[in-house]
Amino acid sequence: MTITKRRDPGTVVRVVVALVGVGCLLLAAQGAVQATMRGVALANDREYDLTARRHQVDYEKLWREFVAQVPPGSRIALTPSQPNKALWHQRLSEFAALNRCVVVRGSKRDYVVSVVLVERQRPAGPGVRLVVRKVA
Repeated sequence: MTITKRRDPGTVVRVVVALVGVGCLLLAAQGAVQATMRGVALANDREYDLTARRHQVDYEKLWREFVAQVPPGSRIALTPSQPNKALWHQRLSEFAALNRCVVVRGSKRDYVVSVVLVERQRPAGPGVRLVVRKVA
């Protein structure tokens, strides 16, 4: 005679939730490690890593403009520029979350936010500009 144990469905659910949580934690840690490595590279090698420095300058400039032009709690629609569209859409979404704004699609929006590429005045100067248009 063989006795088999039946697993409690609650235990299975707990294990699955724990595995999903660990997976999310690993993804977040990976991003944190990459950001830290990039920051260390920028701090140690400013003169030679011009591409990374330009990207950081662009990111910081857009963040300052976003905070200055978009009030917290606004509903915004994003229309990033064609070059690096996915990158700037992601960054603008992050800015919105950090500034307590909601990214929406459709007609119920307060502002339309986009990124425009501009000519750099200095080699390590900003190459982007934020365009915020209030929807009437």
